[in-house]
Amino acid sequence: MSATQVPAAGRPAGRLAYIDNVRIFLSMLVVAHHAGQPYGSEGWWLFQSPSRSHWIGLFFGVNEAFFMGLFFLMAGYFHPGSVDRKGPGRFVLDRLWRFGVPAALMVLGITPIFIYFHEVLFKHLPAIPYWDFFKGVYLGLADRPAGWPGDPGIHLEFIHLWFIENLFIYGGVYALYRLLAGGRDTAPATRPTAPIAPRTAHLALAGLTLWLAATTYLIRIWWSVDDWKVLLAVWEIEFAHLPQYVTMFVLGIVAARRNWFGRFPACVGWTWLGIGAACVIIWMARGAGLDITMWNGGVAIGAVNRASWEALLCVGFCAGLLTLTRERFPEQTRLMKILSDNAFAVYVFHVPVVTLLQYALAGTGLGPLESFLAVTVLGIALTFPLTHFVLRRLPLLKQAL
Repeated sequence: MSATQVPAAGRPAGRLAYIDNVRIFLSMLVVAHHAGQPYGSEGWWLFQSPSRSHWIGLFFGVNEAFFMGLFFLMAGYFHPGSVDRKGPGRFVLDRLWRFGVPAALMVLGITPIFIYFHEVLFKHLPAIPYWDFFKGVYLGLADRPAGWPGDPGIHLEFIHLWFIENLFIYGGVYALYRLLAGGRDTAPATRPTAPIAPRTAHLALAGLTLWLAATTYLIRIWWSVDDWKVLLAVWEIEFAHLPQYVTMFVLGIVAARRNWFGRFPACVGWTWLGIGAACVIIWMARGAGLDITMWNGGVAIGAVNRASWEALLCVGFCAGLLTLTRERFPEQTRLMKILSDNAFAVYVFHVPVVTLLQYALAGTGLGPLESFLAVTVLGIALTFPLTHFVLRRLPLLKQAL
C-alpha cells in the first residue's frame, strides 16, 4: 500500500513520500483510537474498563469525522495506476492475496481468542473449552454450547478490518468498471501540470462539503453513527459514514488521473487546514460546556449540525493534511521510510497488541486518561517493531504485507 514509483503515464513519477507520511500519521492515529476504546466509549470492545473519560469520547468523534475518509481518498488515488499496470483481473487477485491472508490470520486465528476471553471475563459466560466456542459460537458449525445465548450461525468479527473488507469491495467495483470500459479509460499520455486556480479549488471544496453534509444527513435519518450492520454474514458496514467513504474513494481515483494532489494550491490547503482545526476546537469545547447540539442521526437540527460539522472537518483535514506534508514533509528519512513501509501491517495487527496492554494496565490504578496515553505510546512503540522485525519477515506474510 505504499506510494511507489511508477511511469508518469500511470501515476505520478517518483515516490510520493508526502502521502506515505500522511499514512504514518493515520496509522498511529488508528492505534490511539483503539487504545482509548475501553476508556472513552460505552460501546463494545475486546477489553472493558469501569472508568471512562468524556474527553476520550470527544477524541473519537474527531477521528471518526475524517481519518477513514482520508484513508479511502489516498487508497483511491493509487487504484488507477495499479489497474493500469496489472489489468483488472490480476489487480483483484493481488488484492485478494494482500488483504485476504492477513485478514484470515486475524479473523480466524487471533481475534476469536480475545473474544472468547471477553465473553468469559466481562459477560461472565461459562468457561467452556475454547474449541467448543470457536466451532459452535464463532463459526456456527455446531450447536451453541449450553449457557451461551445468541443466534445460531456464523459470527465472525472483523473489528477494524472492516476497512479492508470495504476497500476490497470498492476496488473490485472499480476493476469491473475498468474491465467494461476497456480502452475508454486508460492512463493519459501526459498528465495535467498547470496549477489549479485558488478560487476554483475553494469552490470545489465548498461544493464537496455541501455534498457530504447533505448526503450524510439524509442517510442518518435511517442509520445513525455507530449503527453497524453485517451483510451476507461477513460484510461489516456503517451506513452513517458510507457517503463520505464512497465519495472520497471516487475522488481519489479522479484525482489520480487529473493530478489534483500535485496541482492543488498550497494557499487553499492551509486555509482548509485551519477550518478543520477550528472544527476540532469547537467539538472539544463541548467537553468544557459549549452548548451545541450534535446528534448521531435523526431529522432534528442536531443531526444537521453533526453532519455539517463532520463534512467541514473531513474536507478541511483531507485537503489540509495532504498540503501540510506536501509542503513541509515532502521527503522521508530512513526511519520514516521504515514506518511507512509498515503502516499497513500496523493497521492490521495493532489490535491484539493494544488489547494485551489494556489487560496489563488493568490493575495499575491508572485513570482512563493515563491508561489511554500509556497504551497509545506503548502500542505504537511495540507494534511497529513487531511488524518490521517479525511479521513482515514471515514467509507467508512478507508477500502480503
